[in-house]
Amino acid sequence: MNEPRNILDMLQNSAKNYGNRIALSEFENGELIEISFAKLNDLARRQCIFLKMHGGKPGSNIAISGPNSIDWVIRFFSIIYAGCTVVPIDPKLNAKSVEFILGFTNCSSFFIDDPSKVHQKYRDITSTIKVGWEPDRPSMVLQLEDIREETGESLIKKYDFDYGNPVQITEDSIAEILFTSGTTGDPKGVMLSHKNLMSNVIDIKKIVSYDDKETSFSILPLHHVYELTGGLLNNIYNGNTVHFCSKIDLPTMSKEMKIVQPSIWPVVPLILEKIYKGIKKSLEESLVRRALFYVAPKLFGKLVKHKIGLDKIKFILCGGAALNEEIERFLDKIGVKIVQGYGLSEASPLISVNPPTKVKFGSVGKIIKSCSVELRDKNDEGHGIIFAKGPNIFLGYYKNPESTNDVLKDGWLDTGDIGYLDDEDYLYITGREKFVIVNKGGKNIYPEEIEEHLKTSNLVKDSVVFSSDDKNIIVIIQPEELVFKNRHLDEVKKIIYDCVLDTNKQLESYKRINKVYITTNDFKKTSTQKIKRDFLRDFKSTDYILAN
Repeated sequence: MNEPRNILDMLQNSAKNYGNRIALSEFENGELIEISFAKLNDLARRQCIFLKMHGGKPGSNIAISGPNSIDWVIRFFSIIYAGCTVVPIDPKLNAKSVEFILGFTNCSSFFIDDPSKVHQKYRDITSTIKVGWEPDRPSMVLQLEDIREETGESLIKKYDFDYGNPVQITEDSIAEILFTSGTTGDPKGVMLSHKNLMSNVIDIKKIVSYDDKETSFSILPLHHVYELTGGLLNNIYNGNTVHFCSKIDLPTMSKEMKIVQPSIWPVVPLILEKIYKGIKKSLEESLVRRALFYVAPKLFGKLVKHKIGLDKIKFILCGGAALNEEIERFLDKIGVKIVQGYGLSEASPLISVNPPTKVKFGSVGKIIKSCSVELRDKNDEGHGIIFAKGPNIFLGYYKNPESTNDVLKDGWLDTGDIGYLDDEDYLYITGREKFVIVNKGGKNIYPEEIEEHLKTSNLVKDSVVFSSDDKNIIVIIQPEELVFKNRHLDEVKKIIYDCVLDTNKQLESYKRINKVYITTNDFKKTSTQKIKRDFLRDFKSTDYILAN
């Protein structure tokens, strides 16, 4: 079978092969809405007509903003149908950031989920984004309600349906420009081609085999490439159903899971950490539950999965950040299989993934088939900087050749991550090169390793480990709310300091924390819930509560 060379080929193949099978679903006002693969393809073509009528020329950049939804996906594929490039925008971004992205990428149009935002959130950018439908205007906002009015039979009668036929798309055409700030707050536009994304989709299938039909539960943002590739495109390619959760909170997620019964669930570690801490808390509160857990952990896990709505779950895909090995082992013990992978936006995003039939705890799996990995500048322990090369590696940063040259060297992507390979070529991530602490004795200390230990505590919501010199290992901890309940500050400080002392016992002497600060504020995070560390550049101890 010839594999699709671009995203549009993939959509059309799936529409032909899977026809009336359900592609997407969501709840709207309590009603389950479903559309088939054939209907998805049809609606994308119709919106493509509308887009072309209003200036959507091949090669132009078109932005989308909004929560995950069936409409978001239709818009995405309509842009692809038109031979244009998708610029996905985080709906949580402020208007100034949106204005920057739209202007920087010269977007010709802008899909939004709520027309009222034109006059509210985006009222100050009307000088650069023209609200209207005249083709001669340089830019416009496409309001979903107006599009809905013109994408039915009336549109087909008014215009030749061939107007929605796809333009020529090559595998090297830019499919998406994804803006990512990373953990140090430096926004860049990652250019991903059709080949980049499709190579990842095809490689996933070679490692993760699916039955005839699966249902994937979508809670991660589609404007991030992890969910776009692993959660959407991968499932469209394989004929699976993607269900978009209507609200990202535990009660809504559980309610909808019980109805749609997902078999696959892409998550970030934060979700699994919350599940783990919730289960541990329930064990502490009940002798009966503890007894069942120790005597029959799989039966205990079956009850937990039923309560959440994961009765039919086969595996949970985990990526976007590092998952604590203790959490991974605990969930596996109760029958929840975690398939952890590794990658970054510049790799579309996947570089490695654990085969579901042969998972190694603590590892991010085996390198995907079409990708090669080299470890450079290895230390005495065999840990080196991870470089990756293959068809999944991005084209470069949009209008930023200097930053592109910093990370792309002779086709090899410098990931900035440090790791090692075991004797079976499973990859393990140690930390980020730019966050490594080198002490006076020349020892490398990886903050992420220490943070992973702290994450297992029910007392710690978040933590950041760093050093302002080569002597002190410092941690800033945001305690869980329960720590503050009915307690004086001195009590809170002692509880958190004792927690750190317990963590230190698990660490080698040179890695131990010796200065502890407390914050009551949330850390700023990326869309995959990694803490943004740029605030450390201006770290002032007076901004925090010293616990020791």
